[in-house]
Amino acid sequence: MEAIAYPEHHQEIVEALLMDGRFLLEGDAAFMSLKQEVDFYRQFFRSSFGLELQYESEYAFLQSGRDSDPFSRDVCIFLGILCYELDREGYNLLEQLSFHTLEFEQVEQLFELSSFREVLEATSNLQDAQSRRNFYNRLQRRRIIDKLDDHVFRFTPAHKYFLDFARNVARYYEKMEEEE
Repeated sequence: MEAIAYPEHHQEIVEALLMDGRFLLEGDAAFMSLKQEVDFYRQFFRSSFGLELQYESEYAFLQSGRDSDPFSRDVCIFLGILCYELDREGYNLLEQLSFHTLEFEQVEQLFELSSFREVLEATSNLQDAQSRRNFYNRLQRRRIIDKLDDHVFRFTPAHKYFLDFARNVARYYEKMEEEE
């Protein structure tokens, strides 16, 4: 029996997206290979696993077919509160998230003083400083942030997926209000 010829970096692509639940990012060799074979991979993941490949110019990931994904929900809560607090402090949100580093301590101070404390406390991954430290490690494993050291991190382009999701939710609710 003849061996099937898969694209270059196939195993790395499958392991990253399927087994690790990571985002592939522009600049990764695996991302470049996926980019060249995006139609193949859309079909491959749909046929083999019933999952949809989400491919954007800066990142790719597999979208869960589940209606409820607690990790994604917690990322949205984290980003929502962080964006609110940064905006309240006068920062340019998109510039801050896309081009700047953040200090863990700065984020902790914003969260400790946040008017959304009850929401944070009700979210197990965000309820206190230690939970958030563990959450940052999960964000790094999924490639949503890059920890530059123990004190500083920056967001990868993967954060844009969650911002787009939030925009779509907001548009949906605006449309619903207009229809009432």
